[in-house]
Amino acid sequence: MTAIEALSPEEKKALQKQWKEEEKQAKQKRAEDLKTFKDLSADFVNRNIDPLIHHHEITGHLIEKLWNDYKPLQELKAQVYGVKITGQDSHTSTLEDGTASITIGYNVTIGFDGTESAGVEKIKEFINSLSNDEENVKKLSAAVNTFLKPNAKTGMLNPAKIIELSKLRSEFNDSRFDEGLEIIMNAQQRRQNSMYVSGWKFLEIDGMPKKLEFRFTI
Repeated sequence: MTAIEALSPEEKKALQKQWKEEEKQAKQKRAEDLKTFKDLSADFVNRNIDPLIHHHEITGHLIEKLWNDYKPLQELKAQVYGVKITGQDSHTSTLEDGTASITIGYNVTIGFDGTESAGVEKIKEFINSLSNDEENVKKLSAAVNTFLKPNAKTGMLNPAKIIELSKLRSEFNDSRFDEGLEIIMNAQQRRQNSMYVSGWKFLEIDGMPKKLEFRFTI
């Protein structure tokens, strides 16, 4: 017989009442803790949001000023180096002694227009026709499939992986592989979105040179 079974009906009733009271108190404490958390969370936001908004505005004005300040350099760069400045994602200026550098640019998002799937299939067909060595083909196919695996959330290919895959072009030296890569590359859609400024400067702190790096985005 268990300890509970040994209790009298009155004792069992009292114990059940105690359990219900404890459960009620636990629920009430949780509700109070949840309200306290929400109140403290709201206080945290209200205390800090305005300085952050102000900081964002200051950063935005600073980055806009930097772009305007760089325009004459941008035009001269095009003349001196014979490069197209339209559509360039970033520009970097570094002191000759390497003590400081500033980069202004756009963060870029790369997507695909949907036609990349044809290129993927061409590359996979080429890989499957490479050799009679079934084990090596399986390993190579697994590696290539990793490069051509779409992002689980977006369904898009990873541009960085495609660049890695393109390094195999000279090694394979096959028109099907080249054509597949070309289709994928042409399917890419580059979009400039937020602007940023980044850079670094060497400072002397406690008698030791220290590289201070920064990056701001709006």
